[in-house]
Amino acid sequence: MTQNKLARNNIILLICLLIIVFLYPLLFVHSRLILKIIFTAIILSGIFSLEFRKRTRHILITFGIVTIFLNWLSFFIINDWLIITMYFSFFCFNLFITVFMIRHIAKSKNVTLTILINSINCYLFIGVLGAVLLANEEILRKIGFHLDAEGINFAGSGAQGIHDYLYFSFVTMTTLGYGDVTPVSSFAKSTTILIAIAGQLYLTILVAMLVGKFLSRTQLD
Repeated sequence: MTQNKLARNNIILLICLLIIVFLYPLLFVHSRLILKIIFTAIILSGIFSLEFRKRTRHILITFGIVTIFLNWLSFFIINDWLIITMYFSFFCFNLFITVFMIRHIAKSKNVTLTILINSINCYLFIGVLGAVLLANEEILRKIGFHLDAEGINFAGSGAQGIHDYLYFSFVTMTTLGYGDVTPVSSFAKSTTILIAIAGQLYLTILVAMLVGKFLSRTQLD
């Protein structure tokens, strides 16, 4: 796959991630169809975002097809266990791609457009993955352990959606800490710590790597 195609696929992935982070909470918060379409686009563009080995890509395609199937099945069949399975599959699939992106950035010799977009995508992925993990835990508490108490205390009333967990995940990752959403359960607290540490470590290590690569390239020129 050429660099132009990789850059194009990463731009598509970036647009999908930006839509789910910024536009979905504003425009499509009550549309499950839009959410399913965005999730599908993230999976498909993620598969072709890097130059994976043939065997790795085959595994990703198989895993991606299963995740997409569960994603759309949960649109037609409203079942909490199905949603949990879909979220878990989506989480594992994109965590795998995120790890490969980070490794790709670390191994790259030059700071190209693809590398820069990869870096942004990884950061957004961390926030999305944190939101999916928190949402899955909340559903599992209710139907798996039959606990009435919320694992996360949201300000206001009403049922929470994935947009609320996205908000909490990114507020935590950027260490803003508004205090309007607070973790209550042990799992939610541990996940919150993990998201905060992952976000800060990623930024510091990423900036160090990119600056180092840029300076090395400048010295060679």
